[in-house]
Amino acid sequence: MSNKKTYIIFGASGDLAKRYLMPAVESLRETGEVDNLVPISRKDYGNLKNLIKEDGEKIFHLAVPPEAVSDVVKIISDNFGKDDIKIMLEKPFGNDLKSAQSLIEHIDQYFSEEQIYRVDHYLAKESLQKVVTEKWDRNNISGIEITAIEKIDIEGRVNFYEQTGALKDFVQSHLVEMISVVLAGSFDIVRREEALQNLGIICDVSKHECVKRGQYEGYREEVGNKDSMTETFVSINLASREPAWRGVPIVLSTGKAFDKKLTQIKIKYKDGGEKIFNIEHEPKAYERVIRATIAGEHDLFISSSEVLESWRILEAIQRTWEQKKSDLIIYKKGSTLNEVLSI
Repeated sequence: MSNKKTYIIFGASGDLAKRYLMPAVESLRETGEVDNLVPISRKDYGNLKNLIKEDGEKIFHLAVPPEAVSDVVKIISDNFGKDDIKIMLEKPFGNDLKSAQSLIEHIDQYFSEEQIYRVDHYLAKESLQKVVTEKWDRNNISGIEITAIEKIDIEGRVNFYEQTGALKDFVQSHLVEMISVVLAGSFDIVRREEALQNLGIICDVSKHECVKRGQYEGYREEVGNKDSMTETFVSINLASREPAWRGVPIVLSTGKAFDKKLTQIKIKYKDGGEKIFNIEHEPKAYERVIRATIAGEHDLFISSSEVLESWRILEAIQRTWEQKKSDLIIYKKGSTLNEVLSI
């Protein structure tokens, strides 16, 4: 059997592929970790066997819209079977608990869970790994706050953002995964799953004190929808049933068009002290993601169980938002996080 590694990008003309995936793979080709790169666009779907002739392991990275994932998975299976294949998937993994379950069941028809690598590149960031590797006091904690705000707005990504919003775009994936690492004290996938199983919302999601969603001023004009309820900001309060974390309030906040860019994990202590982890932009994160896929290291990826637990945690919010149309706050571009939280 050949030891060659062929990396195939579906959605090769997209922004993710151009900005992050292609440069990462080219770097890995230079080091000999990847042998071949095959970019695939929609027009190539009927000609895959002629484009991908290499022996050895094939790594398919699906940088395609969420609605295309099911079809592409089947196309890969129909053309190449299931042996010596790994599938890398990008968020969002479904739109809610029901759709996520359906997607997982669909993929299970063609490939095993061991062959699936659900990407959250934050798990590959060295700055997040410091949460586990650095020594810090895990006792006498009065609160945990994870914040990811940006200075930029949606930057013209109208269709994507109108269909997604901040809850699906950032909370369900990045913020939930970051809190799972903090609570687990580890990147171990089983311990992260256990942390999420014990995590939930115990307050009234219809109240701003529990869940707050907002939209920056001018967003509706930008997307051409005067009635849009899509949130560009969300802050949610969570709690863990684990004895070690019982009674410790957990706040996850994310948003666009703020006064600055900041991604931060803040551990607050009862004596007024704080431990802060700043999560940095790391261009090499996708290299580590692809390298981990080659090595079969699942701890840097999201399991199907984690996907379902994250949607379970957020399900009550989604149901409430479907029915309630009066809780959206409007904030000015350039606001501070405290200013928006105080509205």
